[in-house]
Amino acid sequence: MAQYPDIDYRHVLSELSVNRKDPCEVIRELISNSYDAQSSRIEIYPLLKDKGFIYFDNGTGLSEETEINGITPYKAFFSIGKSTKIQGNSIGYKCQGSKLCFASKKITLITRCSNEGYWRSISIDNPKDNLSQQYDIQSQADNSPWQTLRNLFSRPNAQTITILEHLSGRFFQNGFSSGAMIIVQGLEVEKFSDYYDSGDDGIKEWSYLKHYIRFNTRHGDMRCLRPNETGFSDAKFQSLKQSPGYNDQCELYLWTKGSLKKIEAGYPYLEKPDELDKLQLKSPAQLSRLNDGRFSARGAMTFQFEGINYCLALAIDGNRRAHEKYQELGRKGDKKSGIRLIDQRGTFICSEGVKICNYNEIFEHSKLEDYAVLGTSNAESHYILMINGSFDVVTNRNSLTEAALRILQDDSFIEKIKQFFDAAMNQVNVFRELIERLNKDNQDAKLEAYTKKLNVLKEGIQDRPRFKVADIEQLQGKWLVEPGIGEESWVGALYTMFAHLVTADSEYAPLWLCPRTFSSMGIDSIAVSIGENSLATKVHKALEYKYNLSPSDEFNHPLILTDQIVCWEMPTPKENAQIEDSYNYYGYISLPEELNGIGYEIIKIQSRTGEFHGGNIKVISLKNLLNKTFSCQWETPPPKVTDFKKGKGAKKSK
Repeated sequence: MAQYPDIDYRHVLSELSVNRKDPCEVIRELISNSYDAQSSRIEIYPLLKDKGFIYFDNGTGLSEETEINGITPYKAFFSIGKSTKIQGNSIGYKCQGSKLCFASKKITLITRCSNEGYWRSISIDNPKDNLSQQYDIQSQADNSPWQTLRNLFSRPNAQTITILEHLSGRFFQNGFSSGAMIIVQGLEVEKFSDYYDSGDDGIKEWSYLKHYIRFNTRHGDMRCLRPNETGFSDAKFQSLKQSPGYNDQCELYLWTKGSLKKIEAGYPYLEKPDELDKLQLKSPAQLSRLNDGRFSARGAMTFQFEGINYCLALAIDGNRRAHEKYQELGRKGDKKSGIRLIDQRGTFICSEGVKICNYNEIFEHSKLEDYAVLGTSNAESHYILMINGSFDVVTNRNSLTEAALRILQDDSFIEKIKQFFDAAMNQVNVFRELIERLNKDNQDAKLEAYTKKLNVLKEGIQDRPRFKVADIEQLQGKWLVEPGIGEESWVGALYTMFAHLVTADSEYAPLWLCPRTFSSMGIDSIAVSIGENSLATKVHKALEYKYNLSPSDEFNHPLILTDQIVCWEMPTPKENAQIEDSYNYYGYISLPEELNGIGYEIIKIQSRTGEFHGGNIKVISLKNLLNKTFSCQWETPPPKVTDFKKGKGAKKSK
């Protein structure tokens, strides 16, 4: 009887099969499926020549008869959006991750269920292109699957021959009473051997695939704390073991150098310090440089939120210790396994034990203010924090959905995290000292940066343009430094000071408004004309300060609410040039005689819908206005003579 896959969306299969961030994601998804199928043994055989792999588990197999959630496991394997799994019981409930297998030249499935006395198999060429709702996926009974397997490789190399000899009839008859074998050939992965070489050629010391399995898959379950090795509390471990879906009994083997090598279950937390390590240990408070730390501490906790179990695991290992002990992880120019150490440090969200993505953003929540320093780059290198639950993840399982993010931003959820940290502050000396030291170093770094900036300003004063004012007694002989780019506040301060020194009978008095307020946010100043003492609303004018203003620049305040704009320097615009603001108003440039050599006016201010404002805005150059109003002496120091100009950088002639 013919069968056809259920695909909810056109082209979705093709998109899913190549929607991956890591070349080994397909292995991660298959491992999750194997755990969900109650497998006790997984075997992975990389095929370097064929750019593929053979994947086997001894789970329940893919039944074509028994429906779960309205679909058989076999049909679900080939379908999109149809699954036998239930959200909260498994990470693969969307039944989409295994479709990464279809980004290949050929996929073969051999399966057997415990209630069946035979194997079934199917091979599909170019599955990404050929699979559709019209493709018959009916499997065929297969009494000699070892021969089916062998026939897939017309010209096997030495590595493949050894694997096929291992997967002989004896293997199928003795070890394949139930389960599934997936053979993928021609996987669409660039530099395939860089990721899938498990050391069979004897050249590569560190295997990306091996370490990827432990760092990024269900087999590397973060809840498997291995307390005797890693130093986590056994009591805490027993608590984490009770969370749904926990399983440390599945054995996983990777074909390496001609035989199967067992990969230990559980996330690779560093082992606890041995007696030799303890001789080198110093607490964070004892270190002259925190990055030289070899300190170590562990903590874990479980809690319930909205009826769901969550687990926390904190492994503190100082930066130096992490560099020394994670020898297989790459760092600065040293690729090693290809998995970077920096990507394995910090805070991570996990779903059903699988590490999903980095999430240092959790420390932006106000409730974690006391621990915000853990979210900085300086802190990440000293710890890994795992937050595990039944988090909903997007299709490719590398990031979180909005539903998951809402949980992580919920005040009550964050309060649980805070309680964990508060307990660690009271009970774990290394954690407390780490927080205190990070805060101190962070404060010292901020102070150092502030000090450097201040010194640059002080040292640069002598090189800046400056001026003196001869006809103001209080300022005679005193240098005033010209404003620079970005120093609008200094423009405002100078204008304010001189406005209060201008006499009412000055020819330029109408251009000097006396500011009564000064702000760096919103309206810069509220000002009045010289001689005005009233506090009435109608006598006040809005004043804005700029270092420079060109008609081609968008004015970031409403033109209709501005009376005067004071700049330091500005180009002379053309008559009738347009200038606009950020509030859908614009006006035209006018160059009246009274502002000749000082500035210009903005007139005919109107909205884009044609509504006229009616008022005009004076735009003046403070530098030019000072020159007109007072007797100023201007000085611009010559550029500093560099070492090169002095001849130190030039070659000496013989």
